[in-house]
Amino acid sequence: MADDYIALVEGWQSADGESVFDQALAPKPMVSLDVIAEQMSAGQMRQMGSALLKLADALDDNWDPARVRASHHCLTQAGRIERNALRLAQVALRMRAAALRRSRHLSGEWFGEPAWEMLLELFIQFSGGARVSTKSLAIASGAPDTTALRVMDRLEAARLIARSPSQTDKRVTLVSLTREGVVAVGSVLMEAEI
Repeated sequence: MADDYIALVEGWQSADGESVFDQALAPKPMVSLDVIAEQMSAGQMRQMGSALLKLADALDDNWDPARVRASHHCLTQAGRIERNALRLAQVALRMRAAALRRSRHLSGEWFGEPAWEMLLELFIQFSGGARVSTKSLAIASGAPDTTALRVMDRLEAARLIARSPSQTDKRVTLVSLTREGVVAVGSVLMEAEI
């Protein structure tokens, strides 16, 4: 199985027909997926996959940390939340970790909150000035893709999120919190912080 996957990766081509996999950059000797599977749990592999999707989102958005600027006036509620966004993102990460611990002992079907998981992910990415692809957001929600897209439709109708096409790949849709979304999620996180 690992050999089949490696052969597939080696054959990947970009839109212009060039090979995506550069043999010159490949580690020597090639690490097989069997070796990786021995060293990483399935959960760790999923975390790595999620991190790679976020990296792809940043590339699709032409994200550059030097271009991250305040979006909201500092005297408004949105501005106060934005100033404290990194600290509040840590609160969001702690909430997410608590939910993960809970799901290890109790069925996720009793606690599934895909909309809240999406809003947390969007706030965490907002704190770094990034947007999230619909695919990454669906994964973060823990819901099936069709359910996640319906939830995104409802969040957009409630004016908590906005969707727009990627600057580099028009097939990718990027999602971000609106001003109302920043205030709503940030206010919950501020209250949870106390």
